[in-house]
Amino acid sequence: MRILQILSGGGVNGAILHCLHLTRALVERGYHVTLLGRPGAWIEGELGDSVEFIPSPMHRLPPNELRRVAGIVRERRIDLLHTHQSRAHFFGVLLRRMTGVPCVATAHNRKFQLHWRFNDLVIANSEATRRFHRLFNLVPTRRIETLHYFIDSERFVFDEEQRSAFRSELQLSPEDRVLGIVGDVIPRKGHIHLIRALPAIVAQTPNIRLLIVGSDNHDASYTAKLKSEAEQLGVADRVVWAGFRRDTPAAFAAMDVCVCAALEEAFGLTAAEAHSARRPVVATTAGGLGEIVEDGKTGYLVPPGNPAALADALTRLLSDPQRAEQFGEAGRIVVQQKFARETFLNRLDTIYSRLTERTARRAA
Repeated sequence: MRILQILSGGGVNGAILHCLHLTRALVERGYHVTLLGRPGAWIEGELGDSVEFIPSPMHRLPPNELRRVAGIVRERRIDLLHTHQSRAHFFGVLLRRMTGVPCVATAHNRKFQLHWRFNDLVIANSEATRRFHRLFNLVPTRRIETLHYFIDSERFVFDEEQRSAFRSELQLSPEDRVLGIVGDVIPRKGHIHLIRALPAIVAQTPNIRLLIVGSDNHDASYTAKLKSEAEQLGVADRVVWAGFRRDTPAAFAAMDVCVCAALEEAFGLTAAEAHSARRPVVATTAGGLGEIVEDGKTGYLVPPGNPAALADALTRLLSDPQRAEQFGEAGRIVVQQKFARETFLNRLDTIYSRLTERTARRAA
């Protein structure tokens, strides 16, 4: 089967990483995959020789670019379009109309957008995302399914040497208790509420450090606000800014507890990866996080935007290392059961086959 993945993001985030891992997995399964993306996109350099990358600005008007890509779809006899991120989704439904090739859209976010109901199928990355698109974007029940991201657990197996090396690089001592938050430094990730929770945590755990892993280039004013707030609260020396890292498994190894303080999170890839690395997670109840973190079993859930609740949950966990270890072990088991790679790919095989066979029947 010939698949055209369409991705409109130029940088790197959870949605783009999922598209990359999915593309590689499809190639391993014998699919012929081509990826259409923005010129100079980060993912182009990650694909290797097995996937052709076609650059496109994905302009809709004037329709010259749509016509060009539609010609590529016909020439290469593409069987199915699979889109990721907003511009790609809109571009995909227009290509579907022009070529008659079925289109699947993976919903990585929860935004009000009118194009969703024009896909052959929407794949929601969580039940929370599915409910949103049913209610606000009016996607019919028969055309939306929940399929959580898959996690390759073997990527998150590490040893004490890796943990020590990462800590040493960032001048974290073996005695430090490390809280980690992973993701772009942007307002919806809730870093500000974690910074505001730090003084109460420090009062109970003097050797605490906060490790912030993720690009801080997206919103300079927000980064400046975080640093200013940390200075005013007297905890700036507790914060370690690691920036964007490719070695996120090592980052999880270096931390004792992962924190997901998001105000909005369609799925929560960081939480699932942290659990896969046997790390307990304290997360908010935003979006799909409650479908990953099992409160009182693999971590704790708290309301979004509530520093006091974050501080309380983290202090409880830091004061009970045995419970934290139990939560981490239980988290890995949950990920292996709920977000297994082969389970995801088997379901996707069924979805792809169902849509292409239905299109073939219509054509006949």
